[in-house]
This record gives sequence, structure tokens and C-alpha cells, in this order.
Amino acid sequence: MVVWCLFVFITGLMIGSFINVLVARLPYEKSIVWPSSRCFSCYRPIRRLDNLPLIGYLRLRGRCRWCGAPFSQRYLWVELGTGLAFLTLFIGEVIFNWFHLPTVAWRLVGLDPGLPSVAAIAVFSYHAFLVSGLIAAAVIDAEHRIIPPQITYTGLVVGVVGGALMPWPWPHSAEAVQQIPAATPWFLEECSGKIPMGVQPWPFWGPTFAAIPPGSWKMGLLNAVLGALAGSLVVRAVKWLFETGFGREALGLGDADLLMMAGAFLGWQIAVLSLFVGSFAALVLKVGEWMVGRGRSSVPRGPAVGGPMAPRELPFGPGLALGVVITWIGWPWLGPRLQFPFFDAQMMGILVAMMAVGLLAAALLLRRSPTPETVAK
Repeated sequence: MVVWCLFVFITGLMIGSFINVLVARLPYEKSIVWPSSRCFSCYRPIRRLDNLPLIGYLRLRGRCRWCGAPFSQRYLWVELGTGLAFLTLFIGEVIFNWFHLPTVAWRLVGLDPGLPSVAAIAVFSYHAFLVSGLIAAAVIDAEHRIIPPQITYTGLVVGVVGGALMPWPWPHSAEAVQQIPAATPWFLEECSGKIPMGVQPWPFWGPTFAAIPPGSWKMGLLNAVLGALAGSLVVRAVKWLFETGFGREALGLGDADLLMMAGAFLGWQIAVLSLFVGSFAALVLKVGEWMVGRGRSSVPRGPAVGGPMAPRELPFGPGLALGVVITWIGWPWLGPRLQFPFFDAQMMGILVAMMAVGLLAAALLLRRSPTPETVAK
């Protein structure tokens, strides 16, 4: 087990190193394969040993071997964070089987625990790709205020293909659906908590249709496609409502693409809920950033140092990515408690209408609120 955990951690470090390449090059539309890694100050190539994830940065103490120019600490933290994320995912999904998937739990009894099952490796690899995409999108958005489509659309393709190959309720067998009372609407109390969770946590609707049976590639494909559409459309709808009421740009199409990618992996229910969880997560991150920045700032900045400081715009990508992870991890607890509205078309329509009206009204109120300039006049 220790060997496997170490292997997963090192793999995460290597993926984190590749994410750093994406962060450094994609925003500037540069190739990610050519030229080789080099110092951005003296442009001399970085030696292979100096380019080892984590070790290379610590070995050079964060500076170029040739010119002594400092490297961004982002290289260190992204590699370490990705390695820890992979290790945490492996421990949670494979060792402790947090989502209670059959044939995935790793037998740890005895001196020889054996090897993880093929299903465990498939589940971990599929979700690790999603985690990598979320980390890359969040870091680039935090640093450059954009989310490159190369990341989100690659994730979309992997999510759709993987969904078709591992359709709900896989790795459960199709017979696992029989625990749900037949011909009973899934929003009723007798169906609560009985939906078997798979790699795709839930089907797009229940009861399922005869033409799209559980465990078929049609189910997996439709789940992934509808999840991607829902993730993209819900952000675009919120963006349009807020911009219509507030009269200025809100969110970005990159945020819609990020949630589109997550929806392809996790389905439309988690994608929709992640938008609201991500809003709170983004607010918490912004408050934390403000507190850290306030603690570090000791020199007053004003017109003499370059004019008044304008507040930085809040990148929504990191909060949205965190919202996806929180919702996904909490789904074994959240899912049964939200089963009623997600499978009741009438209730879902009422909730959507109420949220749309509330968001538009809030945007109109913000638009009409007095600004410092109008108060001064």
C-alpha cells in the first residue's frame, strides 16, 4: 500500500509539473511541447535534474542556476498541491472507498494486500483527470483571469468518452437499480437514498427509460452530454440575468466551460449545485485574499505611487473548481437530501423560476444603488 501511495504521489507531482507548463504557456498561446523548459530571464535551458518536480525547485532554492533569477513559488505549490490531491483522491476512493463502489475497495487485510482492481484504477484515473483539469483551470484563472478552452474542451472529450465506457451505475451492475421500487417516481420518500452511486454519480433522470437502460453506453453518453450542457447553460443563464439587471459584465465564458467539463464527468445535478457552492467558496477565497493582502501591505499606496488602487476583480474559476470538489465529495450525504427537487420536474421548474427572478431583482437593486460619485454630487 505504501508503494502505491508513493507512486500516486509522484505521479501527481509530475502532472503538477505539466500543469505549470500549461499555466506558463497557454495564456500566451505558446506551444506546450516546444521549446524545452528554460529560464524566462536568461532563456537558457533548464537541466533535466533541475527540472525534477519539487526536488529541482528545492535544489535550486527557487532560482535559476545560470542567472540567479527567482522562479515563481507557484511552481512549487502547484506541484506539491497536485501530488497531495492525487494522494488524497487515491486514499479516499480506493483505500477507504468513500463512495461505496463495488469492486473498488482495496483489500488491506493481511501482509499482502494484493493490487488495486482494474475498476479501482479506472475510477481513480478518470477522476484524477478531472482534478487535474480543475487545478489547471483554477490556477490559470487566478493568475491570468482567463480559462483556456484547450483545458476545458479536452476535459469535455475525456469526460464524455469515459462516461460512455463507464455508464451509470457502473461499477454496480444494472441489477442494482432493482432496489428502487419499480414504476415509482424517484422524488418520493420510498426512493430516497436508494440510488446506487457509480462513476457517474446519478442518471440524468429517474425512473430511467426503457430505450436508455442503466449500464448501457447510451446512458453514459447521455449522462455526460446533458451534464456538460447543464454546466455550461446554467453559468450562461446566470451571466445573462445578472448582466441584464446590473448593466455590466459578470462571470465569463471560461467559467461556463469549466462547469461544462465538470458536468461531463459528474452529471448535471452536481454541475448545477456546484455553481451555488462555488459562489460561497469564491467569496471565502476573496475574503482570505483580502485578509492576507491587508496583513502584508505596510506601505500606503496612492496617487504618489501610481494613482489610486482599483480593487482587483474576483476570478471565479478557483471558487467554482473548489465548489465542484466540495459538492462531489459531499454527494453521498447531499444526494439523498436533494433527491426530491432533482427528480421532480414541477418543483425544479418552480425553483429555477424563483432563483431567476431573485437574481434579476438583486442585480437591478445593485444597479440602482447609489455610488460614491453620485453621493458626493
